[in-house]
Amino acid sequence: MAARGGELAAVVMEPVRGTNPDPGFLEGVRDLAHRAGAVLVFDEVTSALRLNTGGIHLTYGVNPDIAVFAKALANGYPMAAIIGVQAVMEHAQRSFISSTYWTELIGPVAAIATLRQHRLHDVGARLDEVGRKVQAGWESAAARAGLAVSVTGIPPLSHLGFADEPQATATLFTQELLDRGFLASRSFYPSFAHTDAQIDSYLSAVDEVFVGLADAVKTGTVVERLRGPVAQTGFTRLA
Repeated sequence: MAARGGELAAVVMEPVRGTNPDPGFLEGVRDLAHRAGAVLVFDEVTSALRLNTGGIHLTYGVNPDIAVFAKALANGYPMAAIIGVQAVMEHAQRSFISSTYWTELIGPVAAIATLRQHRLHDVGARLDEVGRKVQAGWESAAARAGLAVSVTGIPPLSHLGFADEPQATATLFTQELLDRGFLASRSFYPSFAHTDAQIDSYLSAVDEVFVGLADAVKTGTVVERLRGPVAQTGFTRLA
């Protein structure tokens, strides 16, 4: 930023992903962007509506110049939105924006209904509660089984990592939970539809599976116990 700041049009970033930003980090990025004359854009496609009815920047108290929303905004219906400060958004008035489907109203209607229900039921608080319960369940089950794991992410965007043979162990984790009726991975993004009974049942299954994983790691038989190939990692180009 110090060397090339004057050439930048914008700084585009997710305000959160794996862990909470350190205190002052987002404020520092905002100040750097503004000193360079650049627009700060928060990609809230994943983080929005997880902790509050809006963007997670509201929770952190750091307003970007532009924020981009999608996914949860309309509860599964195709919909996206861009909001921003007036000084930046007014530049769109000098452009011509057209779309074949811009009179389609299902997405906007779904978004309005979603936001109303989200605020009415304080969905963000529920997602945080469920995410914390799952994270604590992972950690306690791993401690009982003697399995080395890492638990990261804000509660509504929880991630589980395995220390030994991580990709193969994660594949075995999914396989064993499928056998118990759960389609699961190393990520857990709670939904308002998840009930306490479902979470308790899932964590009970995790307890059993972690015991088996710990034994597989200890005996060096993780890959041998798989009934298929080790799963490919996401966002990786396949050969």
